[in-house]
Amino acid sequence: MLEVLFERGRAAFSRALAAALSAALAYWLAHLLFGQPQPIFAAISALICLAPGIANHLRQGASLLLGVTIGILVGEVAFLIPYDMGEIRLACATFLAMMIASLFGLAAVVPIQAGASAMLVLLLGPQTAGLVRFLDVIVGVAIGVVVAVVFFRSKPAS
Repeated sequence: MLEVLFERGRAAFSRALAAALSAALAYWLAHLLFGQPQPIFAAISALICLAPGIANHLRQGASLLLGVTIGILVGEVAFLIPYDMGEIRLACATFLAMMIASLFGLAAVVPIQAGASAMLVLLLGPQTAGLVRFLDVIVGVAIGVVVAVVFFRSKPAS
């Protein structure tokens, strides 16, 4: 049993290290570029792109970006529903974002991020979870994709 745990840890080590370092770099870069005091979503996005067990980091990054974009757009439109119906607005926006994202037939991260993004826009407000979050996600995905391409691309067979 210890041997299995050791092998799993060894297999995940480089991806987990790359994800952690990329998250810190994305956080720093988003803070530097946009002056955001806590660009948490940049760090989280890099982590999502590079986490151990992700088969295709590029596809994961593109899927993350698509899901977040759909969710933010749906969340912004949901502000047209009156606030006194907040719970209904939250449920409708989350459902609609996840349904739209599901139509693409992509990885589960797309509808998950769409639903979560719609919720965040409605619960935190567009000032925190709208364009600001979108810019954070772009930085995080860019860092994640660059690290994946440089360090984890498949080597051609000799």
